[in-house]
Amino acid sequence: MSAHLFSYINILGGLALFLYGVEETTAAFGSSFGGRSKDLMVRFTRKKPLAFLFGVLLSAVAQGSTVATSFAIGFVDVGMLSFAGSVVVMMGASVGGTFVTFLLSLDIAAFSPLLFAASLLMVRFGRGKTYRIGNMLQGLSLVLLGMFVLKLGVGPLLSTPGFAELAAHAGANSLLTGLAAFAATAVLQSSSAVMALAVTLATSGAMPVTAVLPVIFGAHAGSSVTVLIAGLSGKQNARKLGICTFVYKVLGVLILLPALPWLQGLLSGAAGGLAGKIVLAQVGVTLFNALVFYPFADALARFSGAIAERTGRERLAAPVYLDEDLLEIPSLAILLLSKEMIRLANYIEMYCQVLFVSAPNGDKTFQELPGAIRELSEACEEYMYGIHIPSDDDVLRENYSTVSYSMVSFRQMAKILSGELRLLAEAGVGGQLARELGKTTWDELTRVAMTDIRLALRAFALADVDFAAVAGKYEREFEELDRRIRLRLGADALNRRELAPLVDFLSQIFLLVKTSLEIARGEAYREGTAR
Repeated sequence: MSAHLFSYINILGGLALFLYGVEETTAAFGSSFGGRSKDLMVRFTRKKPLAFLFGVLLSAVAQGSTVATSFAIGFVDVGMLSFAGSVVVMMGASVGGTFVTFLLSLDIAAFSPLLFAASLLMVRFGRGKTYRIGNMLQGLSLVLLGMFVLKLGVGPLLSTPGFAELAAHAGANSLLTGLAAFAATAVLQSSSAVMALAVTLATSGAMPVTAVLPVIFGAHAGSSVTVLIAGLSGKQNARKLGICTFVYKVLGVLILLPALPWLQGLLSGAAGGLAGKIVLAQVGVTLFNALVFYPFADALARFSGAIAERTGRERLAAPVYLDEDLLEIPSLAILLLSKEMIRLANYIEMYCQVLFVSAPNGDKTFQELPGAIRELSEACEEYMYGIHIPSDDDVLRENYSTVSYSMVSFRQMAKILSGELRLLAEAGVGGQLARELGKTTWDELTRVAMTDIRLALRAFALADVDFAAVAGKYEREFEELDRRIRLRLGADALNRRELAPLVDFLSQIFLLVKTSLEIARGEAYREGTAR
């Protein structure tokens, strides 16, 4: 194997190890958050300065801004943080992301195998906090190991004339260098990987000082592309923050571009090695960006919201709150699932209202809601199964148990409404039953059924055990009314075969009421365990 081929393999492998290490650190950090951590974070992000500091710290510890941005969107979705607050968290995360570059500039990559061995022991034999810390350290050791392998790959290339010529060209052509860094960041979906390569070249003596700022500018602006693309294909708040991040970072770089020659001269005259200058320059760029836009966080939030509104609205069945990136953060994932289930409850109540009170034939809402209820319930159930709760967090396990208990009932209600009950309603069986029973009896039946279902759903949405208790009373009233109607229909059913679909329709309503009561009972169970 030639030395050049070996170098390229090491460079690609080092970048892969680096990116994998960042992902592992992010996942391990997210899964370590429990129920108590969530309450602490909510209090921490109530004020803008603290929200900014939260973004800085979270991004620094998690080795990237992804977790901080995901937290911000999650908090906005569950109503714990304003969107302007999430913009401030994003600004702080941009600054905190420079910690990775600082860590790499310390030239401690050679100790990565030792750190990996220690973390492996913690994961293999540790429990609770020791296990979670070991997971994070394992990701960090992979980051450093990737850096170490990168250096192995870059070393042999330094002696080749072509490589030295390329490095000199990069220093002379700032625009081309910046665009290359921008493209590399967008493709790799990580500015940290581009900065890791920059630090490697700097410590090896292959990167001129004039190329430092163009690389930083390109990586800083390029890191917004991934967020923008992911946001445009995601939920409303994700779209807004994606647009906001793109505007924030690109404008921040454009404002600094006219001062590039002066800044390069300032950086060249600064004391210290080139790796240290890279850290200094990156911190300076991100801090300048934050200082310029921090006072205008509210205006930036409104601007991005106005643009996001024009990019399209979600389908009725599309989840609004569920975020796959937050499955590794169980405390927040449970909150998002609960929020989406409340939205599902609103759909169910709307459809029952159309089904029992309004005339369904030809109604557009009647046609769309059953499919939306079915798809949304499936998405919620799938998301619920994707949440992994730490075995030593009793609070989270209790919350998850309660939500999953209610989810089973929601799923059953969705199957009833989108299944046989829908087919019978579309065939006009509901109208036939209303005519057979008479207006007074039908109105009483639908009133009691709707009241019971509404109270049961609101017991879950408002976490109110009193609604659950009242729903139980209406359920008993419905049972008595159902019994009387069945006796009346049953007496004629032997001679009138056309009554069979009416009995089926009544049975489906009965099953719907009974299932909704299970949701109310789940809320009563939660209240009982809390005491």
